Amino acid sequence: MRQARNLFVERYRRRTPESRRIYGEARRHLPGGVPGNAGYRPPYPLYVERAAGPFLWDVDGNRYIDSLIGGGPHILGHSPPAVMDAVAEQIRSGTSTIAPPATALVLARQIQKHMPHMEMMRFVHTGSEAVHMSMRVARAFTGRAKVGKFEGNFHGGYDNLLVSGTSFGGAEERPLSLPEGAGIPRSVLADTVVLPFNNTDATVALIERHASELAAVVVEAVGGTWLGGIVADQGFLEALREVTARHGILLIFDEVITGFRVALGGSAEVTGITPDLTALAKTIGGGFPLGAFGGRRDIMDQVVTPRRGPDDDRLTIFQSGTFQSNLVSLTAGLAMLSELEKPGVLDRLNDHGDQVREGMEKIGANLGLPIRAVGQGSIFGVYFADEPPRTIRDIADSDRELAATFYLGLLAHGVYITPYHLGFTNAAQGRSEIDELLDICHSVLATIGEG
Repeated sequence: MRQARNLFVERYRRRTPESRRIYGEARRHLPGGVPGNAGYRPPYPLYVERAAGPFLWDVDGNRYIDSLIGGGPHILGHSPPAVMDAVAEQIRSGTSTIAPPATALVLARQIQKHMPHMEMMRFVHTGSEAVHMSMRVARAFTGRAKVGKFEGNFHGGYDNLLVSGTSFGGAEERPLSLPEGAGIPRSVLADTVVLPFNNTDATVALIERHASELAAVVVEAVGGTWLGGIVADQGFLEALREVTARHGILLIFDEVITGFRVALGGSAEVTGITPDLTALAKTIGGGFPLGAFGGRRDIMDQVVTPRRGPDDDRLTIFQSGTFQSNLVSLTAGLAMLSELEKPGVLDRLNDHGDQVREGMEKIGANLGLPIRAVGQGSIFGVYFADEPPRTIRDIADSDRELAATFYLGLLAHGVYITPYHLGFTNAAQGRSEIDELLDICHSVLATIGEG
């Protein structure tokens, strides 16, 4: 495998001399030479010049099939004409106001059509903010301080979200609350009850033990950044809904990745489980920054609706931001949903996801490599293990060195996806792009198999 890795590194260096040059300068101004950690990769990052449809082009002019697709938001592909036309028209009429635009109401109604459990909602800037605000709502509504989250689930970049992701410890049945990197206060860890993903009995037992302290439990029905497409068991989610409801604990679905992607109604539609609160982002903005949080009317009206006067003694949260009335993002989100609602669009996306997962496993079987492709709908993740992974601990036990070599090989041969990250199909792809992706996977894996 070392020989294959060396071949991929050499091929990458030959293709990307301008990226290498930019990296040499950028790392003097940007930590790691990148705006954010997700863009960093050894031997050096790929720097992009433009993106369109299912492709992106680097600064050396190389074209890539974009299987990361911006981390998930570009469900229609990059710069879809319908969205770009709507945005161009909106920009001429303004970009952002503090005054509430009517577009927010229109988009809220459109979302509610597919997600009726989002009875009231607020728009925010990012997925991190959407989950963070959902937790704040839950604490305000219940009067309790702690939140339960699952080992390996990723909910964003705030302090209270960066707990026990790729950093984990303790017995699987009783995971420790550990910081995901430096700078996380101990108080945050103390207020987080870490639960074992896809372990029904242990999860129910821990929730029962901490029930009087828990304001909410937040979960990804399809694991995202850290769990790379691992799907939660239906019975596990049903038990989670039952135990939280029984103890007055709010169930939060983090649908930042799954919202409008696994189905127009998200994971709530796929599973038939109704959460109390939901966090949305990524696809909701049509490729522009936008998130939302919301859910039950009684919860949102009680603690999010501003106090109506001096006689209104409700305890309400603070929630506002400069770009909450971002007309460009709201307009893009409306245009995106209109396109996604067209007959056959989502079916084609999901069918392409099936083709990628099935194709990957078939390639592995033919080459004698233990490939396990997981995911749902247009989401896919690839692991090298004898059995499909179900938890972050299973991922840690899989062959990570082989996976790193595989992802490097993909990049060197024209598929853009960051190491270990889940991948996506998008509506701009056709069968030819799926076939090209699988052909490249076969070439990369065959090289790995040879040495």
